[in-house]
This record gives sequence, C-alpha cells and structure tokens, in this order.
Amino acid sequence: MHNRSAPFPNPKFALLLTCLLMCGGCATVGRTQGESLVPTRFINRTGPYEVATNFPLPAADPVMKGLHSLSQEVETTLGLPIDAGDNPVKIFILSDRESFTHFLSIYYPELPQRRAFFLAQGIKREVYTYRGDHLAIDLRHEATHALLNLAVGDLPIWLDEGLAEYFEVPPESHGLNAEHYQRLVQERDKGFEPNLNRLEHLGTVRDMSPGDYRESWLWVHSLLNGSAAGRSALMDYLADCRKSGRHANSLSDRLATDQLDEPSRVLGHLDHAANRTLAVVATRDTAVRLQSSTLEPAKPARPKRGFFAGLGRFFFGEDTD
Repeated sequence: MHNRSAPFPNPKFALLLTCLLMCGGCATVGRTQGESLVPTRFINRTGPYEVATNFPLPAADPVMKGLHSLSQEVETTLGLPIDAGDNPVKIFILSDRESFTHFLSIYYPELPQRRAFFLAQGIKREVYTYRGDHLAIDLRHEATHALLNLAVGDLPIWLDEGLAEYFEVPPESHGLNAEHYQRLVQERDKGFEPNLNRLEHLGTVRDMSPGDYRESWLWVHSLLNGSAAGRSALMDYLADCRKSGRHANSLSDRLATDQLDEPSRVLGHLDHAANRTLAVVATRDTAVRLQSSTLEPAKPARPKRGFFAGLGRFFFGEDTD
C-alpha cells in the first residue's frame, strides 16, 4: 500500500470554499434576507382596503388609484353601500410570480394555479396576488369579489364572476371588457346563444369554463347598460340578496316576466355595446374566488452575473452559476 501525502490546497480554492460555507445558511434566495413570504413591510389603508406589500406602493401609483376608485364605482353603479368599518379587506401583493407560486404551494396547495384569488372566511376577506403585468386588472377583479361579499354576502357564482369581469377593466372602459366582447361577436357568428338558466346551475368557480366567464360578463353588461328595466331588475335582485344575506330566487325568473332573458335581446346588445357611453349611475340609495386567467408558464431564467459568478471569474477565470 502506498501512502502519499495530499497536496496543500490552492490558496484561492481555499478562500472560495470558505466563502461558500459562510453563505450556505442563507434560506431566502431570491428575496431580501429576513423578508417574509407573506408581505409585511409596507401596510397602506385606502378606502375599504388594507394593502400589504414588501415593496413601496404609494397612493399615487396607478394601481392604488384604480383600487381606490373601485369601491365608489361599485357603489354608484349597483346602488350598494360599502362600509368596511374596522374590518378592511386585506390585500396581499407578493413581490413576484415565483414568490406567489411558492406561497400557493405552501398555504393553498389545493387551489388551481391562477394569478390571484379572493378568500372569504367569516368576517375575514383577503385578496392575494403578485406584482406583474396584470396586477391592476387582477386586483380590481378580486377586490370586486371582496366588495360584493362585504356589501351583499353570497351571490350565485355566475353573477359574482360576471360582475368581477365587468369591474376589472379601467373606469374609462365603462365595463366594456374588450377581449370578451370580441370573442363573443365571433362566437355569435358561429351560432352561440346565451342561456342564463344554464349559468344559474353552475355551483362553483371550478365549474366555469372561459366561455362561462364571457357569457356571465355579457349578461351583466347587457342588464346594466341595455335598458332601464334590466338595470332595475339586477339592482332589485342584489338588494334582495343583501337583505336576506343569501341567494334570492332565480334572477332568470324575474327577467322572464319582461322577456329580458331572451337570447336575441342579449345578443343584440353586442351590436351597440362598444359604441355607447355605458357608465350608468344608480339613482337609489368560506368562499374562494379565483382570477379566471391561469398562471403563464414561467419564463426560462436568464443567467445571473452575481456574487458567485464574480468569485468564479476571480479564482478560475470562468463563471460558477
């Protein structure tokens, strides 16, 4: 047996190993060290909301301004008083998509992968989403669910989602969801017919297809903007739900009295929906809601040129990423 002494390590390699060992205990890769996954650093109250983030989001930010105006839009359009009092809707905006998917996998692994969701449990109302290109729309969509739950209580799933699709667009759009509108015009030309009675039999958000979201938006848009009788019927229905704290009797039955449930009437609304000023101000005083759009596939990570890459170049003339 030969006994050979191990050569003394290269001094540069020894220094690199020391650096790696010193950094080995870091458990917050991708986030500021010590920063919690659920946002806690910045808490801002605006209207009926309390917004929590780990990054600054001033009141003048367009996202915050759009959120702040939403409660007044819902109030005036639907005639529903909204008062959160000392129990605001809590909104958590995570820093990025990676943090959000990680959060879902830990706290809500049973939920489908969506960009945002609203959770109602007792008097607790919470919205979760993340900072990204769709933040403004996703916030308005889920915050609408929260406001409706606060003002009315439980609503049929089609109506809850239809109203959220209506109010998710910026105020200047007056409820016109352009993507839904364009798809519905195409589908009408292929023989699509709306059926409110079918929508009323949907039990949960998991039962709803993308087409159901579009149709729900169309019913809401046509009722609020098609005729005074339709708007009055919807507002009366919401008021009855508010009084009882639960679903009132079928809205389709009420609409049938004045033939407001006719498919031809609703489809006809598409012919002029995009060419009118559609904002109408009212003249009278455990649920989970998910944003309908799925999470996009993660983009391939770009190579980083950070601390360890610098060490690699210094010691070996190459990157260690």
